[in-house]
Amino acid sequence: MHKGKDGLVMEVREIYKISDMIHKAAGWKKEKIFLFLNTIFWAVLAFVIGAAAFTLITGTIAGHGVSLFCITGYAGMIIGFFGGSYYLYRRE
Repeated sequence: MHKGKDGLVMEVREIYKISDMIHKAAGWKKEKIFLFLNTIFWAVLAFVIGAAAFTLITGTIAGHGVSLFCITGYAGMIIGFFGGSYYLYRRE
């Protein structure tokens, strides 16, 4: 997964910087903000890619709601939440 400065690791670092800014502004716990933002980021990314793939393959996303929901949920939880937890674990 490590692609250097212009890969996926850079995206996670940017999300961490955003969560640090929110932490300084609102005083919330930085790790909780990061996990929330990382989970949302990966879920939205998976939704957009999944919707585009279904549209390209079948011509519509109608009828693929359950599959799209599963793709979005699994990507958000596995890559976003668990991957973010692992990132925080390795960071500290």
